Amino acid sequence: MTGLTAFDLDGTLVHLDSSWRWVHNYLGTLEAAKTNADLYFTGKIDYVRWAELDVALWSGTLLSHLQEAVTQNIYFIPGAQELVETLRKWKVKTAIVSSGLTLFADFAREALKIDVSYANQLLTDEEGRICGVDTTVGFTNKDKILNQVAEEMNIPLEQCVAIGDARNDIPMFKIAGASIAFNPSHDEVASNATTVIRSQNLLDVLPFLRTFFQIED
Repeated sequence: MTGLTAFDLDGTLVHLDSSWRWVHNYLGTLEAAKTNADLYFTGKIDYVRWAELDVALWSGTLLSHLQEAVTQNIYFIPGAQELVETLRKWKVKTAIVSSGLTLFADFAREALKIDVSYANQLLTDEEGRICGVDTTVGFTNKDKILNQVAEEMNIPLEQCVAIGDARNDIPMFKIAGASIAFNPSHDEVASNATTVIRSQNLLDVLPFLRTFFQIED
């Protein structure tokens, strides 16, 4: 049975609750960013505008500076590499679907040898300094991204598993053939998943995946 496993990134594959928050902490813009978050969660701005306002706080920062910091400070959840290697052995495709930043998603994709990654890309000027953002994955459209990935890979959604931990993963959970709430951050996430796995090691999702993808020993 050919299939696809789609991973959230922050809190699922890497030790971050939010790649956006990580950058804000790193650049000292976290307090200023709280105003933008309040505007979004009170419905005064949409996700694209929220992203634009956040990234405006980083305007002029060399992207290469952030890239170096990411490679030195981001750590994968134990078992992540072994899990992806096992899925590859099973001929199961893999994807990252993150409403975070490609800065992190691309790093994870390359390091773990995941097939594709979708996230939000920081834009730079001719000097390589951050000047904007291309918002691809919002807070509520992970279902559309998963559907796009599945179509491109010619894999029915019924043969897809979504793995995540946060509320913005729920749309992806709802259209996948099965879903895993891995250390869910809210009860709502757990209640919308096929199964809930609380563990410090991603390899603990393997028994469920083995059954779903009908992998023989």
